[in-house]
Amino acid sequence: MPLLPRLHLFEIHDQPWCPAGIRDAITDLLQWTLTTVHHYAPAAAPLGRALRRSGASRVVDLGSGGGGPWARLLPDLLRQGIGPRVTFTDKYPNRSALEHAAALLGGRASVEPEPVDAMAVPRRLAGFRTLFTTFHHFTPAEARAVLADAARCAQGIGVFEVTRRSPLTLLGMLGFVLVPLVVPFVRPFRWDRLFWTYVVPLVPLVAVWDGVVSCLRTYRPEELRALAAGLDGWEWEAGEVARPWWPFPVTFLVGYPGARPADRLDA
Repeated sequence: MPLLPRLHLFEIHDQPWCPAGIRDAITDLLQWTLTTVHHYAPAAAPLGRALRRSGASRVVDLGSGGGGPWARLLPDLLRQGIGPRVTFTDKYPNRSALEHAAALLGGRASVEPEPVDAMAVPRRLAGFRTLFTTFHHFTPAEARAVLADAARCAQGIGVFEVTRRSPLTLLGMLGFVLVPLVVPFVRPFRWDRLFWTYVVPLVPLVAVWDGVVSCLRTYRPEELRALAAGLDGWEWEAGEVARPWWPFPVTFLVGYPGARPADRLDA
């Protein structure tokens, strides 16, 4: 199917004026979807290669939302003999959701309680940086700043997106109209999520709008390569990976300043 031009429209749950209850409901919903369907299963291969080649033993997950794909992705990495510790961060931390996600990973995960800007990550948060379903939120200038900050701090980085600028993916976003059917199964439980879904049904509307906008904002592999251009001395890999039977590939960009074989991955 033909790909669509990139449009940097706004996502409602990104806005500072968005009620925290709606924002948290959206991140919880996305977390439930990622964990149930395991959209990011194909990402284990390029991420595993990047972690091995960079020698990183810790991951700093940026824009974690409700915890991202790690409940399913970390076991995939462990099967490759790679077991990084993961630190969840976000600009608008959903503390209860992130603590719930960290608990699922046992001693391999922690939560950064303070807000973290992906364009200026505190130096104390050292580790390979990952962004799942997050990079499309940034304008091209901001996206370059995210990559440049990782390069400036000599920390590897991996960008992964399940959204895509294609009619088929846009059509798939309409599935969020079924949100009221799945909300009772989303954990951790929240009364305000029920309110914003059934009493004032803004969560389904916001989910559909933000899902469509996410697709239209997502960068293609060649655009990701262009954003990384000029960061000399780094190795970059960009592309798409998919399961044989799944029509929605994962778009990715991984980069690192060079392999450090002396650093051991804690499997």
